[in-house]
Amino acid sequence: MDAPTMHNSLTTMPFRKTKVDAPKDILCLPDGKRIIVHSYDGSFRVRDLETGIQVGEEWEDKDFRVETTALSPDGKKVAGGSFDGAVKLWSVDTGKVIKTWTGHTDEVTSMSWSPDGGRVVSGSRDETFGVWDVDSGKTILGPIKAMEDGLGVQVVCYSPDAKMIATAGYTYRGSLKIWDANSGKLLKTFDGGFECLAWTLDGKTLIADGSKFDTATWAKVDLCEDYVISISVSPNDHILATTSYSKNTAQLWDLETSQPIGIPLYHPDVMNSATFSVDGKFLLTCCDDDHIYTWDVSAIVKEAGLPSDVVDVTPRPAPKIKGARVAPGFFDDALREANLRIRLSQSHAPPTLTPHQRTFNPFTSVSRSSKPHGATESATQSHSRPFSWTRNLSGLLRRRDRSDVQLREVEVPCTAGQPVRFFTLVLLRH
Repeated sequence: MDAPTMHNSLTTMPFRKTKVDAPKDILCLPDGKRIIVHSYDGSFRVRDLETGIQVGEEWEDKDFRVETTALSPDGKKVAGGSFDGAVKLWSVDTGKVIKTWTGHTDEVTSMSWSPDGGRVVSGSRDETFGVWDVDSGKTILGPIKAMEDGLGVQVVCYSPDAKMIATAGYTYRGSLKIWDANSGKLLKTFDGGFECLAWTLDGKTLIADGSKFDTATWAKVDLCEDYVISISVSPNDHILATTSYSKNTAQLWDLETSQPIGIPLYHPDVMNSATFSVDGKFLLTCCDDDHIYTWDVSAIVKEAGLPSDVVDVTPRPAPKIKGARVAPGFFDDALREANLRIRLSQSHAPPTLTPHQRTFNPFTSVSRSSKPHGATESATQSHSRPFSWTRNLSGLLRRRDRSDVQLREVEVPCTAGQPVRFFTLVLLRH
């Protein structure tokens, strides 16, 4: 393999160009330092992201003729579908096959993991898709016939909440389908031939080739009219990358505004895939000229005049509050459950705690009940007088974005000579 070639004009030229024989697609490992390159010869090779140098030996089963790959959410396994309809799982650590599944009668064209890594959905040219249990290897859903065009299912994709599965194919009429992931019931059907699918992590948007669907209304917005052959969504859901078959270019898109970011990224030959790095700062493209191109997304975004958080995937820390802001015992499970038992006994309800009641929510009502020894209920008339705590709490509470929380006073009924039994925290949204 040739040494990586570096370029200076990062907004129009690749940051790095690495010689790799017939690269087809790339899987980025969670450590952010290594990638798995799947080539057209069926091989898998782990490479250093920065240098492109191969790490370890080439994986076994080169003759398996893998057509499609998918990395598990924990980055420990790779699922591969073959031309003969079989599905295999590889261990990333050992590079060896750990499981083989059979069920499809034709080439497996696409695979997708459920978010928890417990299931894998596969699509095939036999016009069906099926869901596999990773531990048992059994088919737990399907095979379900999703296409009737002779070309089969081209792409499958789990939704982020694992409740839906999207499938699509080349045929225009009724190609894109949304299924219930547990029952296999067909939920939605859309026209248009597609071969690429991706959900944003919040589940609010489904990307299909160069179009995006709002999953609340299923309204469609077309981003580009090119023949898109691969897509990738950045880790923070802000940027979409598309590759054009006819123009040999990759294009970045702002998913919020649906506008392109920068100019198209030119390649000397057809591209096979595009993949964002784990930190979202680079885009890796596989080209038929036997090279992997690395593009500096941060530089492209900066040149386009967009804020840096379009690329940033670093979680924002909550603001630190100095000093004791919470009364002792507020986070104490034993005290909270004791208070709950007192309330239930007073209402003649059995003192049984449900799992939901054991889950702490700092903005639910807090019960405080106390009665002096030997005291009896007073028959005097109840008086309502304001119990003001807003002046003290308003200056203490802040949202994560450092904006103030507005509080509202609440009238708490009190009986003369009796302690206050409840107070409730009420938050007013801006």
